Amino acid sequence: MIRFHNSKRPFNKKLLIFISDFIRRLCGGDRIGRLSKMMITQSEKIYLQNKKKITILDFGCGSMEISKKLEELSYVKQITGVDTFASRFKTKKMKYMQYNNFFKNNKKKYDLIIIIDVLHHMGIDGSYKILKKLSKFSKNIVIKDHFEHGFFSRQLLRFVDFYANYAYDVNIPKKYYDYSSWKKTIKKSRLKEVKIIDSFQQHDGLFNFILNKKHHFVSHLKHVKK
Repeated sequence: MIRFHNSKRPFNKKLLIFISDFIRRLCGGDRIGRLSKMMITQSEKIYLQNKKKITILDFGCGSMEISKKLEELSYVKQITGVDTFASRFKTKKMKYMQYNNFFKNNKKKYDLIIIIDVLHHMGIDGSYKILKKLSKFSKNIVIKDHFEHGFFSRQLLRFVDFYANYAYDVNIPKKYYDYSSWKKTIKKSRLKEVKIIDSFQQHDGLFNFILNKKHHFVSHLKHVKK
């Protein structure tokens, strides 16, 4: 998924992205379908609670492919994507902001924040800090991330992360969450976990065989005023 057509990226990296995406789709590694359905379900719950059109922040949005699925929903009013690269991407219901500009200039609140496979790249030990910052902008944060299960599992996750991100110059983490470190992250962020799906099937086919559902989790965190 090349991150927007107006993003500056060398031809060789665009070619690598195209080839890796083709292999991923061929071998059941296209994650957009299942992740989109999950985020649609989560956004619908927020809409039914609010009984009005909702606004969404897609933090670490990448190419905004999942946001593009959410954009089609009649009850979604606006989506803001945030990431580190430069782009002028904008549609009728979606806009993009760079990471630094967002925290400096944004004063809006959102009904829902989605964070998909982003936190582990920011370092799991300090990820609670970003959750605390984001909780100022929304009461509801839905996170999709990874669980590791021992040394071999960690190296497998690192290999898949490298394969998926080497053309984007994304930091590959040295470790991932386990059940204990995730609970500590929630506690430090001062959020409450409403629900967790601790085994989420993201892929099909060969990719699911390589990195099965025990390596993926989805968590709904809520900012509760004390």
